[in-house]
Amino acid sequence: MGVRLELDDLPPRYRAQAEMQMARHSRAGQGQKQPAAKTPQSERDYYLAHILPKVAAGLVAEVREQVRFDLLPEKEYCGLKLPAAHYTPDFVLTYADGTVEVVEVKSKFTRRAQRDYIYRRRLFIDLYAAPRGWKFTEYITDGEG
Repeated sequence: MGVRLELDDLPPRYRAQAEMQMARHSRAGQGQKQPAAKTPQSERDYYLAHILPKVAAGLVAEVREQVRFDLLPEKEYCGLKLPAAHYTPDFVLTYADGTVEVVEVKSKFTRRAQRDYIYRRRLFIDLYAAPRGWKFTEYITDGEG
């Protein structure tokens, strides 16, 4: 039982923000063959079902997608080149009251396949979310991709 909103239902400011994000999504996918995976669809579904209604209601002031957070810098140790570590959640929401929520949408399959994900998530929470009082939401789908 969900609320179905169209872009025309949104106030001009939020409609423009939603249109920019949809354009960014479509540009990011141009020139690339879309995998048969369900995760990007799940991110879109999560956005439409959970985030867009909050934006329309004025609860969410800003939605940022795929924000990259640096966890560890690249360095050398005993002749070994150690790569930098990053974490990129799907959404960073800033609510009207200043609260920040970080949302990660993952399928069970992808979560298992990305074996380092749980460690990157832990570093992100310890270095960014917990010290700043940000909420972290992980949404796990049943999809296979």
